[in-house]
Amino acid sequence: MSLRARVTSALMRGETWIFAHPAMVLMAIFAATLLFALHVPKLQVYTDFNDLLPKNHPYIQTYDRIKENFGGANQVVMVIEVEQGDVFNDTTLRLIDEATQGIDTLPSINHNLISSLTHRTVRKVYVRPDGGFASNPYYDAEHAEHTPEQLEQLRKDVMANPQVYGLLVSPDMKAALIRGQLNEGDIDYVKTFAALKAVREAVTVPGHRVYVTGNPVLTGYVYTYLNQIVGILFWTLALLAMLLIVYFRRFYGIALPLLGIGLSSLWGLGFMAWVGFNLEPLSMPIPFLIAARAMSHGVQLVARYYEELAVTHNGEQAARNALDALFRPGSLAIIVDAVCIAVMMLGAAPFNWKLGASAGFWAFSVIFTVHFMIPLALTLLPQPRDMENKNQAVRGVLASFMAHTGARPAGAVTILAVTAALVVAGSPLALSVKIGESEPGSPILHRDHDFNVSTTAINTLFPGSEELHIIARTSEEGGIKRPEVMQAIEKFQQHMLSDPSLGGVKAIPAVVRQVNRLTHNDDPRWAQLPDNASEIGGLMFAYMASSPIPGALKEFVNPQETEADLVFFYKDHQADTINRALALAQEAALIATAGVDDLRFEPGGGIVGVSAAVNEALHHDHLVMVPMVMIVAFVLVMAYYQSFHAGWLMVLPMLFATIMTYAYMGWNDIGISVNTVPVIMVGVGVGIDYAVYFMDRIREEMAELGDIRQAAINAVSTTGYAVSFTALTLIAGVVMWIFMSDLRFQSDAAVLLSFMLVVNAVAAMLIVPAWCVVFRPRFVVGAVPTATALPA
Repeated sequence: MSLRARVTSALMRGETWIFAHPAMVLMAIFAATLLFALHVPKLQVYTDFNDLLPKNHPYIQTYDRIKENFGGANQVVMVIEVEQGDVFNDTTLRLIDEATQGIDTLPSINHNLISSLTHRTVRKVYVRPDGGFASNPYYDAEHAEHTPEQLEQLRKDVMANPQVYGLLVSPDMKAALIRGQLNEGDIDYVKTFAALKAVREAVTVPGHRVYVTGNPVLTGYVYTYLNQIVGILFWTLALLAMLLIVYFRRFYGIALPLLGIGLSSLWGLGFMAWVGFNLEPLSMPIPFLIAARAMSHGVQLVARYYEELAVTHNGEQAARNALDALFRPGSLAIIVDAVCIAVMMLGAAPFNWKLGASAGFWAFSVIFTVHFMIPLALTLLPQPRDMENKNQAVRGVLASFMAHTGARPAGAVTILAVTAALVVAGSPLALSVKIGESEPGSPILHRDHDFNVSTTAINTLFPGSEELHIIARTSEEGGIKRPEVMQAIEKFQQHMLSDPSLGGVKAIPAVVRQVNRLTHNDDPRWAQLPDNASEIGGLMFAYMASSPIPGALKEFVNPQETEADLVFFYKDHQADTINRALALAQEAALIATAGVDDLRFEPGGGIVGVSAAVNEALHHDHLVMVPMVMIVAFVLVMAYYQSFHAGWLMVLPMLFATIMTYAYMGWNDIGISVNTVPVIMVGVGVGIDYAVYFMDRIREEMAELGDIRQAAINAVSTTGYAVSFTALTLIAGVVMWIFMSDLRFQSDAAVLLSFMLVVNAVAAMLIVPAWCVVFRPRFVVGAVPTATALPA
C-alpha cells in the first residue's frame, strides 16, 4: 500500500471514530476552550519598544551599549514658543523652568539626560579673576525677576554658546526646547503620557504655544485609542452577524460560525496569555482578520451542509458529507494559513517571533474550533425542517458569468493574458515600495493630528528632533583625548554636514574649542584644538571642574574616555533621510579614520539609528518571508495532492495578488515598516483559502461530470458563491477600522487588507478555473469520485 493510501486510510478511520463519538470530541474541544479562557484575563495589551528591535543587528548592539550613558530612542521633546517677542522675558523663562521640572518628574525619566536652558546641567562656563574655571546656570528659579540689562546679557550668553544656541534656544530666539530621556525597560507609557499631558497643560498660557513629540508621546497617543478599539470590536461582531443573517437566514448558519469565532478567539488570546505574550495595540487588525477567517471556514462548512441536506434529507449524513468534501481543502487551507503566518517567526525582531507564534497557533486552532466543531455539532443538533438550498438565483448568475467568460477557451485565455498584463504593469510600482517611513512625522496618526503638527513645528523651529548617535570608539583608555582622534571626529562631522537635511551637530570637539577660547581671554582665534592629548585632557577637566554638577561631560564622552558621542539632528526619519545619512556616515568613517590608528565609528543610537537597523532588518525579513510563504504553500499543496502542477496552481493567484498588493502600496506611497509586514504576511496567506476551495471543487465536479468546462461553471456557482461571501466576511472583519479608527495606520492597514482580500478572491475565482480550462492539469482532469462525496 502506498504512503498516500495509508494516510488516506488512517484519516478515514479517524473520521469514522470522530463521527461515532461526536459528543466526546465536542466535550474535549469545549474543555480545551475553557482552559484557554481561564488565561484570557491575564492577557496584557501594551507596547514593548525593545520587541521591535532586531537584537542581533550591529546598530542595535551599539544602541544597547550606549543608551544608558548617551541616551536611547525613547526621548520626550517639548518646545515652548512665544507668539510675540522672544523667550528672554520672565514669564517665558518661568514657563520653561516649570516645563523642565515637570519633565524631570516624569515616570521612568533619566534625570542625568535632561537638556534645557533652565536645567542645572546647562551652564555658562567662564574664567574667574583668579584664573580658575567656574560655571553658573543660565536661570536661577530663586531669582526669577530680571532687569532688562540682565535679560540682554542672558541673550548674549546664550548666543555665545553653540551647545545652547540653535539646539536649546531656536535661532530666531522665539522658542526653547526641553529634551528628556526615558529609561527603557520599565516605561509605563500610560502614566508617562498622562503626566506629560499635565505638564503641557500647566505651561500652556496665553501668548505661548507648546508642542511635544518623541516616541513615548506617539505611543501614549496610541494608548488613548484602546477604548475605541473595543468599540470597533463590538461593531465588527454586529456587522458579521448581520451578514450571516442576510446570507443564511437560518439559525445554524448564523450561530455556528459566530460560535467558531468565539472559540478560536479564546484559544488564540488564551494561548498568548498562557505563554506570556503581550498584545500589541497597533497589530489589532490581525486578530480581527484571523477571527473573520475562522468564520469564513465556518461559512464554507455550513453552506456545504445545506447543499448536502437538500440532496440527502438526512442531517447527520449531510454533516458528514460536508466534512468529507471539505476536509482536504479546508484543513489544507488552515494549515497553510497557519504556517504562512508562523513564517513571521523568521523575522529579526522579537515582535515578529511573538506575533508569528501566537497568530500561527490561533490560525491553526481553527481546525478544532471550526473545522471539526461545526460538522460534529450539526450531527447532534436537530435536523432543520426546511431543506431547500437557498440563494439559487445568485448561484445562477455566477454560473452564467463563468459560462460566458472563463469556461470558454477564448475567455480563459483572455483572463490569463489580462493577469499577465497586470503583473507586467504593476511590477514597476511594486519595486518602488520603500523600506521604512515614506513621509515626515508618523504615519500611525493622521497628518493633522497634534503629534504630527507638533513634530512639524519643532522641526521648523529647530535643527531637528530626530537624533542619530554615532560613537567614535577607541580601545585605549583616554584615547578620545588624542589630537588626531579629535581632528578625525571633526572631519567626520564636516562630511556629514554635506547632507542638506542635517540640521545640526553636537560633539566634544566644540566643547574643547570653546574652553580653549575662554582660557585665552575669550579670543576667537584660540577656538581651536590643541596639538597634544594632555592639553586636550586639561581643557576637558577644566570644563568638568567648572560645574558643581557631577558628569558635566557625560553626554559627550564615557567615563573611561574611550567613546565619544556624536549627535546629528534631522527633521524626520524617512527612509530616504536614513539611507542618505548612513551612506554618508560610511563615507565619513573611511575619510576620518584614514591614517588614524585605533579609531572606528559605530552608528546605532537615537531614533534615526534605531530606525536604520529596523529598516535593514525589514529589508532582509521581507525578502526571506514572502518567498518562504510561497515556497511553503507550494510544497504543502504539492504534497497534499501529489502533484507539482497543483502546487503551482495554488501559488499562481497568491503571486498575482502579492504583486498587485505591492503595486498598490507603491501607488499610495505606503512603506514597508515593522507594522505593515505582519499585515502583508497575513494578507498573502489569505489567497490560499480561496484557491484551495476552488481547485478542490473543480476536481470534485470533474470526477462526477468528466467535463472541465462544466466543472468550472459548477465550481463557481457553488464554491464561488461561498467564496464571494467569505471575502465579504473577511473584509467585514477589518472594514470598521477604515471608518471608525482615529489611528491612521489601522485605517490604512484595513484598506490594504481589504484590497488584498478582494484581489485574492477575484484571482482565485478567475485564474484557477481559467488555468484548468486552458491547461487541463492531470491532477484535475484525472480525478476520480471519492467514496462519500455527493453531487451538489
